[in-house]
Amino acid sequence: MSDRAEEFSDEPEVVDHFSNVKRAASIVGDLRKELRAEGFTKEETFELVQTYWSSEMGVFG
Repeated sequence: MSDRAEEFSDEPEVVDHFSNVKRAASIVGDLRKELRAEGFTKEETFELVQTYWSSEMGVFG
């Protein structure tokens, strides 16, 4: 078998479909913490975080 043939496999490539979600969740935690530290109310924080999460997950585009 040639070296070139060894580069290819019948196995599908493993893709981490949750990497963007994990990254966004980490950012959301940090964002929420900083907004509360800046004096935003829980309701304001929720709305801002919800907007960020929606845009990050592609709801707006």
